Amino acid sequence: MFYVQPPKGLVTLHTLEEIVFSRLEYLNNILGSDKKVTFNGKFEYLFEGSPYDCIGHFTLRLLTLRSDGFFSSWLRKETLLLRTRLSVVNSRQLYRFFKTVVKHLKRRENVDNPVDRVLLRLCSFFMIPDIFKHIVSKSHAEDCTEYHDKIDFELLLDLVEEKAVELHKGSAVVHCSQWKELLCSLFQTFILFEVKNQSFLVNNFSTDPRMNDIWNKLQYSLFPKDYNFGNITASNIDREVQKFPPCMEHLHLLLRRKHRLSHYARLYYTLFLKECGMSLEEAIAYWKNEYSKPHKCDSVCIHNWHKDAKKFIYSIRHMYGLEGVKKNYSTPSCSFFCEEVPSTNYEGGCPFKNFDTDSLKSLLSNSMTESDLNEFMATGLKQEPQETCANFFRFKSMTHLQDITIKRPVQYYKKMLELS
Repeated sequence: MFYVQPPKGLVTLHTLEEIVFSRLEYLNNILGSDKKVTFNGKFEYLFEGSPYDCIGHFTLRLLTLRSDGFFSSWLRKETLLLRTRLSVVNSRQLYRFFKTVVKHLKRRENVDNPVDRVLLRLCSFFMIPDIFKHIVSKSHAEDCTEYHDKIDFELLLDLVEEKAVELHKGSAVVHCSQWKELLCSLFQTFILFEVKNQSFLVNNFSTDPRMNDIWNKLQYSLFPKDYNFGNITASNIDREVQKFPPCMEHLHLLLRRKHRLSHYARLYYTLFLKECGMSLEEAIAYWKNEYSKPHKCDSVCIHNWHKDAKKFIYSIRHMYGLEGVKKNYSTPSCSFFCEEVPSTNYEGGCPFKNFDTDSLKSLLSNSMTESDLNEFMATGLKQEPQETCANFFRFKSMTHLQDITIKRPVQYYKKMLELS
């Protein structure tokens, strides 16, 4: 259950794919949802401790390292799998688990880290007959404090964050009634320590066409493809923004200047980028880059990536339909933005409805010559904001099509792509 030793031997590429996708489906659909779902994979690939079980875990461990968001989600669900297994394990299986962890840790050569040492000590402690009988006893109270251990708090950060353990002089005090929570927490820390030393394997995987093929299939199965008409990335977005509608161009420029956006502005802009073809991992890279920078003193949001990375990644994955209710959210319509009454803390809205003349000219001047801007301001402004946006599209794209209507920000970008 701890996956200390990688598997040995050979496996066909076809079987490897089946193992990986069976495990991923189980983690996502069975463990990641409260609803009853049909599992289409093969359960024989998930039998605890089997070679297939190890192959699936270690292959996904390396593949997911290509994406911070994917890796974080995978690790969270692998931890949930461990917690589920610990909740149904019998005493014989548990003792064998402790014994296996001790055996595998002792076999490791040239490895000396605090997680290994703590795991070795704890599993050896839990194997002491009196201690083992105590923790597996049906009468073992949920709040029992008869036995306890002190562990460096940095190895149990999730339990510290949840205030599930007491702190004493830099150590977390963990009681015997928390043995399952302790193992799950150490499992996450153990995996994080392991992947730090496996960057060379990730590079090898990246150049292997067989692994690249599996990776591409993983992305296709994870990320919805109904919004893939564009190809926006964290590196090309400053060029692509020239094709954005003014409302979204404004949010991009504001983010680049302040490195922060208010909650709803960030929400709507992320959904717009998602629908326009920005992949999940590119979205995470884009927002990580901005929110890792110091915010401007006049920005509404003061969050930063270093402190709130988990929340940001979860939020982005949620908007991509991969967390929570797993709904495929869409960018609101132009009517929504026009009817919305902006608050003092919201930087979004429709520029043709909510901006004063100077602010509007300043925004449009980023993508129009002075003569075109003056002509547009003199002849292109209409009473209805959506008509004005359609006129702006004609001016900017230099098209004479008269049947253009803009009802959604995504529609504007898509039409720009069609003309480019």
